[in-house]
Amino acid sequence: MALSTTKMAFVLTFVSVVLVQCTFNNIRINAAEDNNDGKAFLNMYYSKVKAKDYNSLDNMLSDSLKRLTGNNGFSKMLIFINSKVSTYNSYKIEDYYVRRITGSVNEISYNYKLKVTYQKGTTEEIIGFKRLNGGLIKVNSYHAYSDLLIH
Repeated sequence: MALSTTKMAFVLTFVSVVLVQCTFNNIRINAAEDNNDGKAFLNMYYSKVKAKDYNSLDNMLSDSLKRLTGNNGFSKMLIFINSKVSTYNSYKIEDYYVRRITGSVNEISYNYKLKVTYQKGTTEEIIGFKRLNGGLIKVNSYHAYSDLLIH
């Protein structure tokens, strides 16, 4: 039973598409070296917060967060937070989740839950950042909560 040319072309196309769509990824969760990279980035980020270097902080954002916040939107939010809680003092990592994907996709996502101490009190902050294909780490999410921000 021989396949016609049309059927053979269909089968080869189908097999080619299936093989091309296959991906391989290895996932590591909370690896020490990845967490150390994340901590180093946090130190750099909060040193810029302490120095009130808002332009540098805007440059640390991912493209998607830049589009979401608009021009200088992130720095305006940080200036507002600073006006409510005053000068940054320190942070403490409460929890973290770091995920490295290698293979067809290469990315590391870092998520930290922090207690951040400012001159007027403490805020709870969740910050997320990502490194794609060995590039620079960029902030892609940020959330700050405190009763100090409401008053």
